[in-house]
Amino acid sequence: MDETFFGDFLILVLMDLSSGYLLLEDISDDRRFESWHAKTSPRLEALGIEVSHAISDRAKALIKLAVTGFECDSGADLFHAQQDLSRWLGIKLARHTATIEKQLNVAQAAEENALETKTTTTMTERQVLKEQSITARKNYDQARQVQTEYHENLQGISDHKDVMKKFRNQLQPLAVSVNFWWHWVNETLQGLAVHKGMEDWLTTTLLPVVYWHRHLHHTQNRQSREKYRKAWTHASHTLEVHPFSATLSDSEIQRWLSWAEWMVRQFHRSSSAVEGRNGSLSQLYHNGRGLTPQRLSALTVIHNYGLQHEDGTTAARRLFGTEHPKLFSWVLEQMGELPLARRSRKRAIPNPLKLLNVPA
Repeated sequence: MDETFFGDFLILVLMDLSSGYLLLEDISDDRRFESWHAKTSPRLEALGIEVSHAISDRAKALIKLAVTGFECDSGADLFHAQQDLSRWLGIKLARHTATIEKQLNVAQAAEENALETKTTTTMTERQVLKEQSITARKNYDQARQVQTEYHENLQGISDHKDVMKKFRNQLQPLAVSVNFWWHWVNETLQGLAVHKGMEDWLTTTLLPVVYWHRHLHHTQNRQSREKYRKAWTHASHTLEVHPFSATLSDSEIQRWLSWAEWMVRQFHRSSSAVEGRNGSLSQLYHNGRGLTPQRLSALTVIHNYGLQHEDGTTAARRLFGTEHPKLFSWVLEQMGELPLARRSRKRAIPNPLKLLNVPA
């Protein structure tokens, strides 16, 4: 759940994260609980959807909507939690590293200049410049290392009083999302009546392989991709040498791979998909010079039934599990016969010699 603003223009967005289906995308006058509840309740009832877990940026109205309106757990959004931390610490580290890099460049330039002009500099001066250059290099390497460690641990954090207090208050709601998913996994396996050995193999060996493989092929960040690759390689080796793996046939392994892929698609660490939709709406709003209720409805339909993932599925297909007609074909079927073009009026050619308003 999230809101996006364009001046006084406000849109409420409610998305199913696992499928990307937009349950609600509507213009509103405000973002109060009453407005959210009045718009979402009839929509969810019409679709026959019951909400079990709702993620938000911790706005009070959205927390109340989850707990009171949907009667479910309210989870925190990792996207905003990371953003709050990186907003001050990331910029601070970047500025510090840039300053150290300038100092390194100055020290190296001074050392090189001293070596080129040996006749005008003493051995002691050259030694001092060399030591300054070595110190600047150590400071720069240390700053880069700190920056690298920061980026690596940001996903998995650091210390400003107000920011960390806000983040600590979100630890429990953040954990709810993880706990909810694991509860879903365990409930699914209980429904399949698997024995203890199989359950342990699925949760501790197979799921990590599928999870890291999925994120390895979805991330665009080079550093994250390398980190995911190492985790996937380690998990794959564990799966290969696990004694239980050798007891399963190829068909059984394929069956459980399909289950693991389905479970992994249900786990989302943040609502960045909703933020992506907000960014898309922002471009459409500014490029198209505004949005109207009719245009917004059309864009929602295109998102749910027209846009496809690389596997060829739409958001509607992923949510409902059923095929839907191609959007363009469906529109053509609803249009019927196109009307003929209007017949233009005969063009009258005036006669400049015929001046009826001028008396003879």
